[in-house]
Amino acid sequence: MPPDTGDHAALRKLLEENLAVAKDNNRLLRELRRNAFLGFIAKIVLYLVLLGVPLFFLSSYLGPILDAFSGQPGSQQVPSGLFGIPSEEQINQLIEQYQAGQE
Repeated sequence: MPPDTGDHAALRKLLEENLAVAKDNNRLLRELRRNAFLGFIAKIVLYLVLLGVPLFFLSSYLGPILDAFSGQPGSQQVPSGLFGIPSEEQINQLIEQYQAGQE
């Protein structure tokens, strides 16, 4: 028993509706994937900013203190010694002055 033309029209209409729903679904899935990717990138940038800015300011504030601790010749020296403690050079100068005054 061959199907009549009314059944063909109903099937064609259902197939076209199915195709429209599939296209809409594909568009929504692509949009979701794009938004998820952009959100991931935004999170990475946000975390880099939130962690990078404080580290930058800490390094600029703690840099001179860390250089003074390292004792490298090209580093910045705290004039009166770190935390008010005389440096080795200042102690040696004081000893030389004391010895010169004894002679």
